Amino acid sequence: MDRPYTLAEVEAGFMALPAADVCIKSTTDCEQGEGSFAAGIHNHYRFGAFSIGAGILWATTLRSDAARGADELEREHSRSYFLVQGQFRYYALRTASWEGWVGGTIGGVVVNDSWSVKADRDPYVDTDFVGPRASTLGTEGLSAGIGVGAEWIFRPSWSVGASLRYSNWFFPESPKPLPLGDPASLSGRVDIIQLTVSLAYRIAL
Repeated sequence: MDRPYTLAEVEAGFMALPAADVCIKSTTDCEQGEGSFAAGIHNHYRFGAFSIGAGILWATTLRSDAARGADELEREHSRSYFLVQGQFRYYALRTASWEGWVGGTIGGVVVNDSWSVKADRDPYVDTDFVGPRASTLGTEGLSAGIGVGAEWIFRPSWSVGASLRYSNWFFPESPKPLPLGDPASLSGRVDIIQLTVSLAYRIAL
């Protein structure tokens, strides 16, 4: 158990922004909260009861919103997230079959807002065009959070687990606009709650 090893982990779950003001049409026309599907991959170096590592997370909103524009354009908005984070864990519970940990994360996040019209989603012809079929806007911010998790070791090198994390994202207070006037959907400080399940493989060093 105390031998150093690396841990490769994949995870999937649900990410919620329960109190976030999501502004699609303007900075004064906002809706509160949303949920997203999230998937990620992590790599940790484990030594005794501690581990340090890094990971990436990708998430996409589970909803598609109508955006500002003429009705005949059927303009819609969608959003995705990309995080790169450093991670630290302390394994307070350690048995032959079960382990439990507490930890923290810090890193960066990018929110990608995308606006499309019906002609983008359902082209009139099969011609391939160079470049994206939608207008996009990226917003960069910082991320910091804490979490708890548990893992069941069901084979010598394999484990499954679950985790609950709470994070804060920090974006510019004034959202960037598109040339058409559409604002970035998130700004300021945003609270994040994430619930995931994971599968991990251990490689002894």
